[in-house]
Amino acid sequence: MGKQATKTDGKHTWKRTVACSFMAQVLSIIGFSFAMPFLPFFIQDLGITDRGEQAWWAGITLAATGVTLAIFAPIWGIMADRYGRKSMVMRSMFGGAIVLLLMSFSRNVIDLLIFRLFQGMLTGTISASIALVASVTPSRRSGMAMGLMQSAVFVGVAIGPLIGGLVADMYGYRTAFRIGAVIVLLGGFLVHYGADEDFSRPDPMLDSGHLNFMKAMLNSGFISAVMILLAVRFANTIIKPSFPLVIRDIVENVGRLNSTTGVIMALAGITGAISAGLLGYFGDRIGHFYIVIFASLAAAVTAVGHALARSVPELAAAHILFGLAVAGTMPAANAMIQKHIDPKHMGKAFGIASSISMIGIALGPLTGGFLGKEFGIRAPFLAAGICQVLVAILVVCRKRSMS
Repeated sequence: MGKQATKTDGKHTWKRTVACSFMAQVLSIIGFSFAMPFLPFFIQDLGITDRGEQAWWAGITLAATGVTLAIFAPIWGIMADRYGRKSMVMRSMFGGAIVLLLMSFSRNVIDLLIFRLFQGMLTGTISASIALVASVTPSRRSGMAMGLMQSAVFVGVAIGPLIGGLVADMYGYRTAFRIGAVIVLLGGFLVHYGADEDFSRPDPMLDSGHLNFMKAMLNSGFISAVMILLAVRFANTIIKPSFPLVIRDIVENVGRLNSTTGVIMALAGITGAISAGLLGYFGDRIGHFYIVIFASLAAAVTAVGHALARSVPELAAAHILFGLAVAGTMPAANAMIQKHIDPKHMGKAFGIASSISMIGIALGPLTGGFLGKEFGIRAPFLAAGICQVLVAILVVCRKRSMS
């Protein structure tokens, strides 16, 4: 009864929670992206000088978080349903602040790898925030709410690298990590004081919903949505180890390398934020199925555009359009998950969905790093285009289960 009251009777309560979660997520992503996009450059500072080796180690360190996230996401999801989703959001943000601070003290690439593993164990702000928002939002507004949360990610990705690049150019990567830690900490405090969750801890003696939950997990619609998340995250992360290195090959003024990278990512983030909100809104009206197909095909074309770019404006245009396209897939898939899951199991559902989709985040950078090392730093963009086409094919083949 408590959670339903939050959704239907407490109109302003759920809206305030969504608003606070949105702002906290923006701060969280800003903090994490203050230095993360420049990880290949930081790896060079840690002693890895060969270009191919930089791509490979960037892939390993980026994938490390995905591995531990996949292991711990279901655990945190179960804890969320037992102790509340708000507490899990704060845990992920406070944990993230600690990890970013530790990264600033990395002495070598092995230290960085260990701290990235800790990041996956302690964080997961996106899935935790989505579970909180999904648990308090009326289902008829789910696409809009999920779109806003995805917009928060893109806003953070827009602002973080832009300011972080300037800080890195002026004060170094370690300072960027430390400032990022403070920003993530502020996001945790915002959730603590601003978000509300009408949560009642379930009585294990009275809770007979485990069978219903397992039945929902085996629902073909839920499985299809999770597979979309996995494929999209794989396609989106396969380009991460190589993207900064492609910019370094193109940019003329090496002294402005970090700020140039930040500007390109900021522009992509801004367009992605607008796109996620709009596509989430339209998905509630025309169907999330059609949004995923359109976004995936557009992302495939623009991913290939990265591989063909020979100047900063061309690369920026490809990345901006890519961000515009991929912005629609994540909120659509999350809205599909909410549609098939009982609210009292929302934490476990998004925890399991996050765990499975984290396989994509783990394998994507590893695959991208390997392709960049063996076939050149532009090869991962071609692979990303193929992956996005496969996402569209998957959705078409599973149309009935997603309706």
